[in-house]
Amino acid sequence: MNNLNRDSLIQDYAQQLLDGMDYKTMECFVYDTLIENLSSYSDETLIEHVKEYSPELLEECNDVTVVEVAQ
Repeated sequence: MNNLNRDSLIQDYAQQLLDGMDYKTMECFVYDTLIENLSSYSDETLIEHVKEYSPELLEECNDVTVVEVAQ
């Protein structure tokens, strides 16, 4: 199978899967995917992302020592 056909098949199949999902199934899928992706981050990278997008989470968490990431 050449790349163009493979890419097209993947896109068509993904669209069909998406079309068959209800809101709750999509929500579960997105949540699981986010957990999986975030779990692969180093502590420093995770803290950097949280600082940028949701800093209030670090303020609420007493168990996290915020490590400054060298820039």
